[in-house]
Amino acid sequence: MHQLFSQVLGQRDLSRAGDLFSLEDADIEDCLSQALEQIKAISCSPDYLTNDNDQAVRHGGALVGLWESCLEHRLAPQGESHEDTPHAKIASDITSCILQNYSRPPVMALAVPVAVRFLRRGNRELSRNMSSYLSLAAIAKAELLAEHTDAITLSVLAGNHMLLRVLPSVYPKQPDAIHRHLGDLTAMMSQLEPPEQLHLIRLLQLVAEQHPLILSPQVPALVGYLDDPSLTEAVFSALVDVSQASPSSLVSFLPALRAVGEQAPALLGSVAKIHGAVGIISEAHACSSLVYLVSLLGNMEHSFHHTLLMQIRALTERYPCVLGGCGKDIYRMSNSFSAIARLLERKLGESPAIWGPRGERRRLGEEEEEEEGEGESPAPQRRYSAGQTARLERREMRFNRSKSLALHAVRSRSFNSDNGEDTEGTMTADATPPHALANQQGDPEEEEEEEVDRLHVHLKNNMETIKAFCKEMVTQIPVPEQCFIEDSGRGCCAKLSFSCPLKGNYCLYPKSSFVLTSPQPHLWVHVMMLHLQSKSSVALCSGDECVQRLVSLWERTQLRGAHSFSMAMTQNPTLHRKDLARLQVHLEEVRFFDLFGFSQKEENWLCFMCNNPEKATVVNQEGQPLMEGRLKEKQVRWKFIKRWKTRYFTLAGNQLLFRKSGKSKDELEDIPIELSKVQSVKVVARKRRDRGLPRAFEIFTDSKTYVLKAQDEKHAEEWLQCINVAVAQARERENREATTYL
Repeated sequence: MHQLFSQVLGQRDLSRAGDLFSLEDADIEDCLSQALEQIKAISCSPDYLTNDNDQAVRHGGALVGLWESCLEHRLAPQGESHEDTPHAKIASDITSCILQNYSRPPVMALAVPVAVRFLRRGNRELSRNMSSYLSLAAIAKAELLAEHTDAITLSVLAGNHMLLRVLPSVYPKQPDAIHRHLGDLTAMMSQLEPPEQLHLIRLLQLVAEQHPLILSPQVPALVGYLDDPSLTEAVFSALVDVSQASPSSLVSFLPALRAVGEQAPALLGSVAKIHGAVGIISEAHACSSLVYLVSLLGNMEHSFHHTLLMQIRALTERYPCVLGGCGKDIYRMSNSFSAIARLLERKLGESPAIWGPRGERRRLGEEEEEEEGEGESPAPQRRYSAGQTARLERREMRFNRSKSLALHAVRSRSFNSDNGEDTEGTMTADATPPHALANQQGDPEEEEEEEVDRLHVHLKNNMETIKAFCKEMVTQIPVPEQCFIEDSGRGCCAKLSFSCPLKGNYCLYPKSSFVLTSPQPHLWVHVMMLHLQSKSSVALCSGDECVQRLVSLWERTQLRGAHSFSMAMTQNPTLHRKDLARLQVHLEEVRFFDLFGFSQKEENWLCFMCNNPEKATVVNQEGQPLMEGRLKEKQVRWKFIKRWKTRYFTLAGNQLLFRKSGKSKDELEDIPIELSKVQSVKVVARKRRDRGLPRAFEIFTDSKTYVLKAQDEKHAEEWLQCINVAVAQARERENREATTYL
């Protein structure tokens, strides 16, 4: 051993320890192993913990041996200061020294078995550093970690989530060790941060690709993670692989998968593949899947047509009797996917597998007697035979496939109304439901009975949940007084009316209503259905008159690939929170909350005046300004030119007056804005606000648009509310005067 090592380690002369750094590597190369053995002996001596002189420390096996010896001592922090123990400090120094050689297999072959043992010794910081280096080692040489897969997995389950990135690397070498803990790993998804979730979902994808049957028990948990947009695509990829090996595990989750596909059309290809796999189980399942797949074929984008047709063809070739043995002829008849869809629909309608004699339907039903009912709703569900299931699914899609016929039926009724007025494209909540089209096909009495039972049972089992939800919901959004469904260029929309129930002396809407147009008609219909049930002491049935009005509205919305009314209402007990938030955002955009507010006392939505009677007298003083101050007006009509002119605005009576800043109040610069002529007042569109106009709003009249900007967002909100209230008041005053004149 070098003389300097002997002096420092043998005689404990730490005053010469600094001189060790001045030695050349060649001078001490041969005696490093001896020095490390000496250090090991010192650190393992009984009095090392109390001997401060010995606690001053820095070729392969010897260094790992010293490192391993630390495992024989306490490593967890102790005392109130949570300071690392001396052996933990030694281990930490050696960790960074050894594991930074993660790209050198000979060193890692010695180090990894020892490193894994440190993971569960109670020192969080040491474990974190170890995990970081092991992750790098897994990238360079995964097989070195493979035999320690079980220990690594247990460390992950104990909370060391950093090691999740190691599991996909070691899984191909030691799958069984991970399979034993797959359920616990899947269940921890919601506890992880997004980067950690990606590593876990990658592991689950590997399991689905290589051993899909092992993953089938985790299908319920995976379906539950579809609500997270960052995981949806990866989870669907795993579910597609599972469906090929274990299609029966996905049968009860098909409605949930269809719902996700409606929200994210890019995933409909995966939904179709799962339906195709489930359809292989039996002829009854094939019929049910075909109804859904064919409905997509006629409506989806061209990019999905090949996938859909492949699934449809596989099912019809497996069960030729579903199409009467003429499937190949249909495919050869046309190159148009929509034409093929129409032919398939016709053949499915004629198929004895779906619409055969009553006795044959019962025979098919026996095959499905053990299948679970709809698995998405928490309420108990009825079990349906194969024929009944196919009939329900066919009813779901019927109105999408017959849109032009439905419109024709609605228009015919409109032309024959009592007043002879053409109400094309509009339907109110009081309109007669269009049963004629639905009753032309199938067995109407049986379908109606099943639909009544389905909706009634669902509402009966969820009455308390619905009441609790609606009690909170009505404080966040109002329930429309009237609802009309209209056609627009982008599809159907809902025209909603809201009025003030109190109708006080200064009410803004004593005889009129606040009207808005919403692009989300199906959500508003759902809100109205839940509100109806919450006000009823018994569970409603689909045959009730009030429910039939909502059914009529629902069928007019004509959502692509949407469920029937009863199917949609029974998917979940209540509305999703994100859907409720979407409705709130739209109400904010149309400035509804400027004019209405929820009154805890009245337990209803009242107009601004009825909600704030103390302000009504102030607002209604003739000639008294409601609000005044400086605003900037945009002088150029082009949006990209920012030229603003400061003016002094006064909101009083039925007018918004303005003049140049600095002029006297009597010197008006331009003709004032007549509030009764204002068509709408809106904040600047969101894409423009993001470009730097958060304080701007627009006033639209029949002849001009004014773009105004306040000094800050708070003042902009005050101006918006005051102008909206004044406009509503001016309109009401004008209506009242017109009525008096007549």
